[in-house]
Amino acid sequence: MRPIERLFLGTFLWACCTGPLNAELAEFDGQRAMGHIAKQLDFGPREPGNLTAKKNTIDYIRQTLEPLADRLTVQSFQAHGLQGSNLWASFEGDSKTTEHIMLGAHWDTRPRAEQDPDRRKRRTPIMGANDGASGVAVLLELAAALAVNRNSVTVDLVFFDLEDMGDIGGRPYSIGASQFIAANPFYRPNAGIIVDMVCDKALSIPREQYSQTLAAPLMNQLWEIAKRQKATAFKDQPGTYITDDHLPFLEAGIPVVDLIHFPFPSYWHSSGDTIDKCSAASLQQVGNVLSDFIGTYGAD
Repeated sequence: MRPIERLFLGTFLWACCTGPLNAELAEFDGQRAMGHIAKQLDFGPREPGNLTAKKNTIDYIRQTLEPLADRLTVQSFQAHGLQGSNLWASFEGDSKTTEHIMLGAHWDTRPRAEQDPDRRKRRTPIMGANDGASGVAVLLELAAALAVNRNSVTVDLVFFDLEDMGDIGGRPYSIGASQFIAANPFYRPNAGIIVDMVCDKALSIPREQYSQTLAAPLMNQLWEIAKRQKATAFKDQPGTYITDDHLPFLEAGIPVVDLIHFPFPSYWHSSGDTIDKCSAASLQQVGNVLSDFIGTYGAD
């Protein structure tokens, strides 16, 4: 992603994240989400040049979701000279409803740390604790809660590949999201939320401006929930226009908003994007807002 104007945790957390369903999993837990970040970082940078890390990561996401979701598909694609894979997990709502909510995050990482203060590191891939792993972690933790708490609306979790290849070899951002739209012309959720860069210790999520312009009612609804939840990371102020995975959906006429940290942290697209910058409390705020949104969607 980019602003338009600038064109440790071990066995216990792993067991919590992947163990049998129980009452503890009924609520979002930021500490368990941190465990999902740590696991992704164990695989290394999830970028096209690291095929082992990519395979291990997609296997981890799939294996985490398989016992939880009603349906799970992996949709592979080729675009811009690259091979990618999107994962789509569905949690069925009431049989009487046809409404869908989509929650999305990108699971890849950027192959270049071009913002690194050390010039020698600028062609090395980033670890992506915040930029990539945090959004995935939120969705995986939500999946555990969704499997326990069924909702009136169907919830789709979509994990997009190749978001962060923009401006590399002439490629655009959001390749996976664009391919998902093209491959699934029948799929038009009633509302969608992209979760990206949401674990920073000083998390700041203003109103991203493409979202505010093209999906204002949905954004207003989320900010009302954030106010109710006392989620102080959600800033009731304008951000900027950011190119991210919500844009292909907005261009298709689907109301999708982008929850993303801005201004971008100093370690954005650098070797400093590591887990020590992350906070379970920040993840908890985002998880609480999303859980509230899902649970109250469509309520009178």
